[in-house]
Amino acid sequence: MLELSYKRILIIALPLMFGTFVQSVIAITDGAFVSELGNTAYTAVGNGSLMYMALFMLCRGLADGAQITIAKKYGEQKFSEIGLTLFNAQFLQILLTTLIFAAFQLFADILISSTTKSVDIGTAMSDFIHYRSWGIFFAGLQVTMIAFFIGLGKTRIIITSTLIMALTNILLDYGLIFGKLGLPQLGMKGAPIASSIAEAVTFFFLLYVAIKGKAYQQFNYNLKLKLNKYIYLPLIKLSYPLMFQGVVSLSTWWIFFSMIEHLGTENLEVAHNIRYMYFIAFVPIFGFASATRTYVSNLVGREEQQKIPSIQFKIGLLSFLSIVALFHGSVLYPEWMIQIVERNPTANSQIIQDSVDALRFVSGSIVIFAVVVVLFHSVSALGKTMHSFIIELISILIYLVACYLFIEKWKWDIVSIWWVEYIYFIALGIGSGGYLIYYFRKRQLNLTASKN
Repeated sequence: MLELSYKRILIIALPLMFGTFVQSVIAITDGAFVSELGNTAYTAVGNGSLMYMALFMLCRGLADGAQITIAKKYGEQKFSEIGLTLFNAQFLQILLTTLIFAAFQLFADILISSTTKSVDIGTAMSDFIHYRSWGIFFAGLQVTMIAFFIGLGKTRIIITSTLIMALTNILLDYGLIFGKLGLPQLGMKGAPIASSIAEAVTFFFLLYVAIKGKAYQQFNYNLKLKLNKYIYLPLIKLSYPLMFQGVVSLSTWWIFFSMIEHLGTENLEVAHNIRYMYFIAFVPIFGFASATRTYVSNLVGREEQQKIPSIQFKIGLLSFLSIVALFHGSVLYPEWMIQIVERNPTANSQIIQDSVDALRFVSGSIVIFAVVVVLFHSVSALGKTMHSFIIELISILIYLVACYLFIEKWKWDIVSIWWVEYIYFIALGIGSGGYLIYYFRKRQLNLTASKN
């Protein structure tokens, strides 16, 4: 049973934050390595990564559904069904990643050529997607294994797994991009190959722990289990809104960056500098988002929904304080932060200055998101995944309208364009908060009626 204290929240969230931190280091390191190859490679990898991540969010949504299900069953003490849930989720991931891989191979080049103004960037993006798409199989399986451990609140293993992934990825990046460590020099193509191999190594490590670890024997997980429609059908029903929610969310970000590319490659380079800074901000935010799903789902399984507002307040406060502590550099010393990733030898002083100004400006929206994320993930953790999808969809439609007006129609400068982030996070917060008020009022009325 999960304790509801600040200490226990941190015990669960800190390993998740560490995992996100290591993944952020990977992304930033990738950017720093590739930026040394010039503007074309840097922006192509940035846009190509967004395209890849957009479809990967289908896998992430399925894994989030598995995490919610596992956390709920853990609260209900239905331990024998947890291993079966993981097995069925993995089978669904194999089917899903096969479809995603086929989509990349058949349609990626067409989509890239129709949305990218620069021929050089488009060609480099196609090369990136070709190699990166091979890793989607292990990426889907790996994120499902992580969902298993997070759903149980056993997050310390995530520290080890992310360290393995980080070291593997960074070493292979260095070796394959620049031809070091006895490896062939592949330039930009080395980055997606390194990431795919790192994901495969991490998956097999987590699989071994789940099967052989003594602490996980009670969940009866093994590779000889069978598909069960009473497991995978509810899992699909719970997960599909989360899957499409993730795709819509990341696709929107890709559209945003594609619009900026129409304003010129220098503006796109500035935007990608800010994107890499987001990875730092997401360290505590994603950690507390996952902790929110675990706690709220567990409380639902225990039928203790009345404790949810209290745990939301505690997680929200910790998330706010963490983002202020970790991301304060965006206001106090943004120049130093930008220089971590901006290593393009041809970058001019205007790119640096615009990046600094944009980072300082957008920092306020990140503070807002640190609190909003707790409300938003509470909705899906209640099992109301369709409602969370609708909230996301409405927020994104508002965001896209703002993007079109600010970028395409009014052609605002690269700093002012980031008002779209404030608009999106505030819309998400209003939608999530409004639904939670409705949910708890309706539940209270039902309880009152049942007593009478």
